Amino acid sequence: MKRLTLAALVLVALAAAVAPGAQAAADRHNIVVIMTDDQDFRSMWAMPQTRKLLAKRGTTFRQALVSLPLCCPSRATYYTGQYAHNHDVRWNTFPLGGYDKLRQDEVLPLWLQRAGYRTIHIGKYLNQTGERNPTEVPRGWSDYMGGVDPSTYDYYGMTLNHNGKLVTYPRNDRHYSTDVYARLARKAIADATRRGGPFFLSVAPNAPHTVSVKSNAEIEGTPALAPPRYRKRFADLTFPHYPNFNEVDISDKPDWMPTIFPPLTAKQERELAAHYRGRMGAVRGVDDLVAGVVRALDQAGVLGSTDILFTSDNGWMLGEHRLVDPKTEDDRASGVKYFAYEGASRVPLIAAGPDFPRGRVVDGPVVNADLAPTIAQIAGATPGLAPDGRSLVPVAQNPALVAGRGVLLEGFENPRSAPAYTSIRTQRYRLDVQFDGVEQLYDLERDPWELQSVHADPRYARIKATLAAGLERLRTCAGETCQVDVGPLPEPGS
Repeated sequence: MKRLTLAALVLVALAAAVAPGAQAAADRHNIVVIMTDDQDFRSMWAMPQTRKLLAKRGTTFRQALVSLPLCCPSRATYYTGQYAHNHDVRWNTFPLGGYDKLRQDEVLPLWLQRAGYRTIHIGKYLNQTGERNPTEVPRGWSDYMGGVDPSTYDYYGMTLNHNGKLVTYPRNDRHYSTDVYARLARKAIADATRRGGPFFLSVAPNAPHTVSVKSNAEIEGTPALAPPRYRKRFADLTFPHYPNFNEVDISDKPDWMPTIFPPLTAKQERELAAHYRGRMGAVRGVDDLVAGVVRALDQAGVLGSTDILFTSDNGWMLGEHRLVDPKTEDDRASGVKYFAYEGASRVPLIAAGPDFPRGRVVDGPVVNADLAPTIAQIAGATPGLAPDGRSLVPVAQNPALVAGRGVLLEGFENPRSAPAYTSIRTQRYRLDVQFDGVEQLYDLERDPWELQSVHADPRYARIKATLAAGLERLRTCAGETCQVDVGPLPEPGS
């Protein structure tokens, strides 16, 4: 009897010795990031399930920005936590950007693997992924099902790299790309749960990007496609003319804008309307993907221990401020990104799960450089780079932490000759400075549609000076020096 008692005591002691570490591993939360492609923040009306399943039970970051509103630089920021002037991916295509431009020796999935996470990627990765070597698996992924460019930019017939094996999907209704990614995501959740241990799942549908296979997304293509079940529902959708659509007076804007972008024609409006309808139908397909992921997490018994982040790599403007893309695959009017205007730089960002308060809204500015440090904190991972962003976990708990924050927007010299610029964005203002010194300043509280720049208004002189000082710090910032707080600004004219 004494021997049994002693043995039992030894087992209890051993259990106590390993329990803290084991319990910590068990308590680490799973993380799911769903990132759409070119989805503007105003389109969330088309995602009722996402609003119900994520926004109502989580935190909405109302002013979420992307530091460079362009696909590849934005995604590089997601994987590094750095602004583009630090990770050096400054365009979509090589040599200024693209898959081969990103240094992959220290990226988010590697940090998570080192922390014991199973890492899974499904869908679009970086622009030009797979062009040089279609079977190459990017570093850091335990399970990789990434798009092979240029097929990524179609809604049917895309080729995915399944851990080094190429799979081309049929061009039929069942294999609409977002639905394929949704099925793969649900299966990945079930498999990862059975394996045990925490997992990180990155799901990146190409919706609502244009169909631009012919140019490998180097220029915009034809309108996005809705899934078969929504084709008719969105076919006659009214194209909204926002107050800044086809803006009549753009004399407050840089001199090149009225010259390059004259008032839109009726034909251009019809072409933009076709893009809008395709985009909203495609976004509704993503809404179903989100609902399916939530359902799969619930069925696997891990919904309560999983943080879900929903966002986009950048927005897209359809005729706002007269801006349309002058060069497209079919020579028809299309939308634009890249610029600092709200329609391009502001995106949806919702986070739901155990690390984010229910029903919370954060009004201060956050930026896509915050995604990597946020995920790293949730995972207990150590970034191998000094992030320029900050974790949003404490921000969700205390929104006042970003009330006076200034974040950086930036654009660089590029093959399309779009003007390079830097901007500082606060909760209320955005100051843009082009590399030739041309300025714009918008009071987004009084002028949310950016109809009148107040850069020359003397009532804003003190505000502009404070913002300019903050922007000067952000231009070349790195790591902690990117945390700029401009504090409470005076009212105009005070």
